Amino acid sequence: MTLDLDQSVAQAMETDVRLLPLLPELLTDLWELGPSAEQVVAALESVGVEPDSTVLDLACGKGAVAVALAEQLGVRVEGIDAFQPFLQAARALATERGVSHRCRFEQGDIRNLLGQEEQYDVALLLSVGPVLGDYEQTIAGLRRLVRAGGYIVIEDGFLADGVAHLPLAEGYAGHSETLRRLTACGDVVAQEVICPTEQARSVNQRNTDLIRQRASLVRASHPAFGQLIDEYVARQERETQILGTDVLCAIWVLRRA
Repeated sequence: MTLDLDQSVAQAMETDVRLLPLLPELLTDLWELGPSAEQVVAALESVGVEPDSTVLDLACGKGAVAVALAEQLGVRVEGIDAFQPFLQAARALATERGVSHRCRFEQGDIRNLLGQEEQYDVALLLSVGPVLGDYEQTIAGLRRLVRAGGYIVIEDGFLADGVAHLPLAEGYAGHSETLRRLTACGDVVAQEVICPTEQARSVNQRNTDLIRQRASLVRASHPAFGQLIDEYVARQERETQILGTDVLCAIWVLRRA
């Protein structure tokens, strides 16, 4: 079954579609909705991405990574996201940092881009989950958007050694199997950044604490959504318990064959 756009956004954000109108409030205190922008900058800098390279940031969120790349590497970024409140925040951030001329943020369904043929230097898909399908389907689609010799950047996770299956991590595999899936189309892992365990725990715990604190205010303003808000916070807390322990987070930079 193909999800409609709102359902797809809800899936990527791991929430109930009915809670989408309140998501901007719940995430008010978070700019980075995925990996550390500095880690992505460092990973692309290490493979020699040059100034004025063209970057496509799929599901760009509030633009933290896009703006950091434009600001520090001098690249030109096109960010696509389905959620208008996030795009407004991204445009404001680019203006504040003085890189609005290097960043363009547009509303769209990233699933519709995979049938197109483009020649971006870099495509980013960070903390989005299986919105575009499994790894093989996702990479096959992203390859059509990136020139030969360009880069596909994926941020996701893999199961730690000794972990065979987790209900909250359906579809995840161990490290070697994850690399096999990522490179099934013949691309090469040019850079791999595995987030240190303690850092991952600290960041995720901080983010969850901020969401929990904000949720109490949102719940007071929107009591009819109390149960949905509580369920959202509970899921964030459960994920915090496994991230950095049972599931390790990583950034992979693939050089397109």
